[in-house]
Amino acid sequence: MWIVKNTLKATLTLKGLGVSLPAGQQLDLDVLGRGRAEASPQVLVALEEGYLENVFKAAEPAAGALDDAPTGYAPRDAAPRGMSGAELEAFKRRFLDELRETMPVVAKGDDLERVREAITSDVRQLVGEMKLLRERFESARGEVRHDPRLSDVEMRARLAFLEEQEQALLKNFESLGKRVEQEQADGDVMGKADLLSNL
Repeated sequence: MWIVKNTLKATLTLKGLGVSLPAGQQLDLDVLGRGRAEASPQVLVALEEGYLENVFKAAEPAAGALDDAPTGYAPRDAAPRGMSGAELEAFKRRFLDELRETMPVVAKGDDLERVREAITSDVRQLVGEMKLLRERFESARGEVRHDPRLSDVEMRARLAFLEEQEQALLKNFESLGKRVEQEQADGDVMGKADLLSNL
């Protein structure tokens, strides 16, 4: 058993071994093969630079290293070849249980509906505010057109500037508004969250 810990505050990826190790998580490198891990320049550099902390290193790999694998990581080829159906199912169950323990809790039922309603309400409010902005731009254009102190050149320059600013805002908000209207019936909370993140 050779257990190392990611000391970074971010995920450490060892591409040569096909492993991503979340911040603060531990990994048994013997699961991937002791010789392969010891020969990996990425592991050596990570240990030397302090990105990985050597928690425990047995003299030789244990036979059942996969059964003792710590939670929080998922090597691409973690399921060894030659497992029986029952062993594979047990491995899958353990892996999914560990994954559920380490993942944040997802809102269910009423909580999910409240989140959906809040996001929908926020997006509708944004669309309403965009309509208000359009009215303000139109009012500003009217003031510029009827201002006797402005020459024709000044008036055209100010109108062109207002038009440019309005088009930039409209481009962003109209695409958002159209996507929200199309997706309202879907009830896709994550999609609405993605829309809000684009602002």
